[in-house]
Amino acid sequence: MGSDIIDVAIVGAGPYGLSLATHLKAEGVPFRIFGRPMQFWCDLPAGMFLKSLAFATNVYTPDGRLGFVDYSRARGLETVEPCAMADFARYGVWAQRWLVPEVEEVDVVHLSRSGSTFELVLSDGRMALARRVVLAVGLTHFARMPDELSKLPREFASHTSHHRDYVAYAGKSVCVIGSGQSAFEAARLLFEAGARPQMVVREPQISFSDKMPRHRSWWQQVRRPQSGLGPGLKNWALEKFPRALHFVPDRLRVPFVKSHLGPQGAWWLRDRIVGQVPVMTSTVVGGGKALGQQVALRLVGPDGVENTLVCDHVVAGTGYVVDIDRLTFIADELCRNIRRLERGPALDRHFQSSVAGLYFVGFASSPSFGPLFRFVAGAAFTSRSLSRTLALSGGVRATKAVPLPGEGARAAR
Repeated sequence: MGSDIIDVAIVGAGPYGLSLATHLKAEGVPFRIFGRPMQFWCDLPAGMFLKSLAFATNVYTPDGRLGFVDYSRARGLETVEPCAMADFARYGVWAQRWLVPEVEEVDVVHLSRSGSTFELVLSDGRMALARRVVLAVGLTHFARMPDELSKLPREFASHTSHHRDYVAYAGKSVCVIGSGQSAFEAARLLFEAGARPQMVVREPQISFSDKMPRHRSWWQQVRRPQSGLGPGLKNWALEKFPRALHFVPDRLRVPFVKSHLGPQGAWWLRDRIVGQVPVMTSTVVGGGKALGQQVALRLVGPDGVENTLVCDHVVAGTGYVVDIDRLTFIADELCRNIRRLERGPALDRHFQSSVAGLYFVGFASSPSFGPLFRFVAGAAFTSRSLSRTLALSGGVRATKAVPLPGEGARAAR
């Protein structure tokens, strides 16, 4: 099996990889898919909630069945917001077992190309050969650690993605850097674990989203239509015309991708942060160093005034950045041949990189396509579009069939 050349290899078994797999089945395109199902989501700390709405957070199928809302409703779970990350992770694994049972739960540890064929070395020692490869690696590789903290050992400074819980910090002082959802969630979980968190944010004030009424008038729906990215005409347009931003010049699109839907906490975090966790605004981290068993942070406040904050640990809730050099399993020669857009891959309108047959989807595609693709909602368009591209450009076809469970309540059990 390892020496056969498969048509398409999918690296990653999160929402994007699984959604693409269901669509490739429908198109009759042979594939293999590698990775632990929903790994990123399963490894998140217990007690976290999705910032996105349930209807826009799915493993997407060609016929729209087996969605997260139906799964949640059948189990008496929240069907709008806030939905537990753990519930979505369990849903994704459940959907994978129904839809893509052929997932091979091994990592790809090396990817190279020989002529027109890609060679994938797997963590169990096997090799796989493929004509086309789709990298659906999610966020795992792209955690952004500020340069000012990157040289500190993990025992002193970590990223939110490094944690499955915060119980070890009970009774300790922890500085949380950042003003986005992951930073607020970290501060809230630290507080609830008995730690003494304090937040440092560069913005002059922190902000939270507004709770969306479950029932809105027709005028509210017209003025602020709902979308997978949240309410508003701009978000609605990004979802309804998902390829449009790809044709906008890089110099305009890339800054927009970075700034649109910037740092903000979800509405249900406001009461868990304000009045509970001290927040230093208009402050940036100028550096940090170990001071015995603690960390001394050099902070630069308004007007350039500097001071030192000593704490037991620093957690960076500083998000993620697309950087394909972080994908260390890609062979150096292959990586050098991938044209860049800043640190990410420059992709054509079919998600293909400058290396023929090598595709990037999900977060890695967002610099080329827009902010929609930073979120699970972008998997709907990606899986439809890319599956058609791979079907039309491939030479090997299988029987079109997507094995799905029965209709209605039986499918949601």
